[in-house]
Amino acid sequence: MTLDAETSATITGYPPQKPQPEWDLVAGHVRMLVAASADRSPYRVERLLTATTRLAVWCHRSGLPDDPEVWLRHETIDAFVLTGCTDLAPSSAQTYRSWLRHMRATLAWLERGEQSPRR
Repeated sequence: MTLDAETSATITGYPPQKPQPEWDLVAGHVRMLVAASADRSPYRVERLLTATTRLAVWCHRSGLPDDPEVWLRHETIDAFVLTGCTDLAPSSAQTYRSWLRHMRATLAWLERGEQSPRR
């Protein structure tokens, strides 16, 4: 998969708006997940980076492994939305849930070598 230069630069140069100490520990995985799913997502890459970063930091703080497969489990995403997005409006938290579940679905289809289903 090859991303266009602008998308690639956005991903590699992404700094969280509110940098957390955990960012350095999870940044590589966050960037990898977004890069792997960006060209098959209808969502802006900046939004995917924001949601995935919040999820990754929350997982790290919750004692979960720094493992994208763990992060993108349905139960992890749901727990994150319920306890890690309390500062967001409920609709925004559900939007994060949708973005993350879409990322999971996209990556599952890619892993099997299939095209992701049309929306």
